Amino acid sequence: MTRFFEVTGRDGTARIGRMLIRGDIETPYVFSPARKDNIITNAGNAWVNKPVEECSDSFTVQPYIGMPYHVRKELVNLYTSPHVLQTDNPKAVPVHPEQEIPVADMYIMSGARSIEGDSRALLNSFIKIREKARYDTALYVPGLATPENVSLLIYLGADVVDDVLVTAKAYQSLYLTQDGEYRLNDLAALPCSCEICAARTVEDLKSLIPEERSKALARHNYLKLKEEVDRVKVHIKNGVLREYMEKQCRSRPWLTALLRLADAEYGYLEKRTPTYRSSQLLACSAESQNRVEVRRFAERVKTRFKSDGEILLIIPCSARKPYSTSQSHMAISSAIGKLRNNIREVILTSPMGVVPRELELVYPAAHYDVAVTGVWDLEERQWVADCLRDFIDNNDFKRIIAHVEGAYVDVCRQADREMTFTSTGKVTGEDSLKNLVDCIKQAIDEVSPKPRNYPSSQLDIFRKMADYEFGAGKGDLLVGEKCSIKGKYPKYVLFDGRDQLCSMIPEYGSLALTLEGARRMGLENDYFVEIEDFIPKGSILAPGVKDADMKIRPGDDVYVRGKKAVAVGKAKMSGPEMVSSSRGIAVELRHVEKLK
Repeated sequence: MTRFFEVTGRDGTARIGRMLIRGDIETPYVFSPARKDNIITNAGNAWVNKPVEECSDSFTVQPYIGMPYHVRKELVNLYTSPHVLQTDNPKAVPVHPEQEIPVADMYIMSGARSIEGDSRALLNSFIKIREKARYDTALYVPGLATPENVSLLIYLGADVVDDVLVTAKAYQSLYLTQDGEYRLNDLAALPCSCEICAARTVEDLKSLIPEERSKALARHNYLKLKEEVDRVKVHIKNGVLREYMEKQCRSRPWLTALLRLADAEYGYLEKRTPTYRSSQLLACSAESQNRVEVRRFAERVKTRFKSDGEILLIIPCSARKPYSTSQSHMAISSAIGKLRNNIREVILTSPMGVVPRELELVYPAAHYDVAVTGVWDLEERQWVADCLRDFIDNNDFKRIIAHVEGAYVDVCRQADREMTFTSTGKVTGEDSLKNLVDCIKQAIDEVSPKPRNYPSSQLDIFRKMADYEFGAGKGDLLVGEKCSIKGKYPKYVLFDGRDQLCSMIPEYGSLALTLEGARRMGLENDYFVEIEDFIPKGSILAPGVKDADMKIRPGDDVYVRGKKAVAVGKAKMSGPEMVSSSRGIAVELRHVEKLK
């Protein structure tokens, strides 16, 4: 249990937190070890130093043996037995990724400086330390941060960094920016307006005596590092750090490799990434296709979505979201008319893959934007074609109609499944729409599908969104034959008689449950949070959580069960984090019911 660090905000593996010393210090945080009042009291090497008295306003590191990354595991376990006093003061412990993790309030990544540029080793250190440590402990990555790489260090899980490396580079006459480093003698002007650069020209800086020049450069480098950390905080709070990372990782090949390797560690990122959020997903680079949100959506469509239709219509995506509000989709819908009751629709798009019409409101299908050029690269085509093939194979369609154009035609052909193409060049063209209508009529005559009316199609939206959110089959439990919908699209509310079951929240692309809705889907034992014997109000803190479903991710709706009350609300932590943490808000409550 930690008493000195609390996570207050999350954006995937990156966090906003509070070090509970000196009136609270917000993380991510950059500090200067050379200062006498820094936040860490370091006793140094265990071979020569003795334990020091622990402080109440700084994290104390007792004597230790630091191990570089590339050391045999048996040697790490032999020599790394950190001296940790059992006191109530803040404790910090240097840890190697191969060692057992002792109880502490802060962990210090051992040997971080030695693996700069080694993307695999650095990622491995983050993952192994983070997976062994409690969620509510701070991670300090020493001697590695620069304005150029600190955003990615924080993205992977660093809470604290220092100015050691930027100061050392200043004494090598290196001028640092978020885009990279420059030799001072190579600069014709100072591309910065910090207090150092605003007060002098580049020639003035070059003319200073070496000691003064190094001090001035060190101050500039520190200010750029702190500026970048502050910028990252803003991105975390706005839920858009990933978009920034895809841009920032381009400054160095090893940083690009680090982001791509991190994306391959889906399990590490996925359980820390929110299922739903209100921020827009911007797919501006090749790495966007490998984002957790994109892969999770495709996986849930594959494993949780089941269509009951027999005729499938494939249509292209649109710039406007939800797709059904776009001019192209409204033109297709208008042309089809009542024939639409006999078919099921799926939208083909990059990077999402395939989006069933019933899921067009779900995050991130209704919350993404992508660069549109009309040209798809090979990886895009393969990804979307694979998603389409899986969708067709996982459902029982007797006829498949592809009303697509351009690169979409190539993707459909690459899926290698039998389908009829109807567009003559432009999907909203008069000839194309006539071909589409004729083809649908012919398919209906051949297949004789069971039509569904408009109210049934709207109820299907709730069924499929519930399946997507809580698991296959949950939608049928939620939506009964006598259910009705109130409200205007897309802010629908589902009722069964007078009982409200749930409502659509288009800002987040999710369903908001009532207690009755949660009970109908059996969430008492699925997406549940078990609490101690108390009646919750407003929110549930992590110390009050006894158990939780490990499937829960931040943003999920959850059922809260206890001996004195039950409730529903939105998870602010993942299930594993709720169980592990001793601080922070676990669930924001929506409805609470006292038990008799």
